[in-house]
Amino acid sequence: MENEEPTERPTGLRAIWANTLEPVAPLPWYRTVSRKVWIGGAVVVALFAGLTVAAVTGAGAPPSHRIALADRIGDQERLPDTDEITAERWRLHQNLTALSRYRDVEVAGYGPVGSGRSTLRVVGMTGGFADAREELDRQFGAHWGARTTRDSEPIRSRRDYPAGPLGGAMDCAVVGVPGEERTICIWADGTTVGGVVDESGTTSTDDLAKRTTEVRTAVEVEA
Repeated sequence: MENEEPTERPTGLRAIWANTLEPVAPLPWYRTVSRKVWIGGAVVVALFAGLTVAAVTGAGAPPSHRIALADRIGDQERLPDTDEITAERWRLHQNLTALSRYRDVEVAGYGPVGSGRSTLRVVGMTGGFADAREELDRQFGAHWGARTTRDSEPIRSRRDYPAGPLGGAMDCAVVGVPGEERTICIWADGTTVGGVVDESGTTSTDDLAKRTTEVRTAVEVEA
């Protein structure tokens, strides 16, 4: 009975597995990772690469614009700077500090071709503005085209108007005290803020809003 041998011996892979004295090489690490983990990792790597490229190149971001005042806008031509235009440009230039949101300022007076009489004052600033509405509120308190030395002037009938094809936001209002009133429209978007001040004292906010979208289309260009 002691010499009796088992009637069946394992063969093939069964023999290798059954023989615990023979070491079996472990599977390579990449064979132990499931297919789902591989796919998930590939997706993460692809997303990270895409975000890195977008951050470096600016891909997917809205186009950056700047203000470039033209010599002529429709039936209006740019006039030589007056003392008021020079003073306002200087005042706005005080905002161009190293830590400022503004990088450039443009101010000019415009009037009917050949008249030599200013009827519009156009102001534009290039920079970076995270919130268009917040920027509008800030600029309506900046006294653009001010004709008085008061610290503040009343703002009446401020309304939201369509900003036109360039997007952003635009408001128009009547600013000033009786006898010194003027109509003003201001727009803002991600990279520009600008406005048009009626110098004639005869233009309604509705009419100036239409004129302002025309002016903006002419002076806001891709950076």
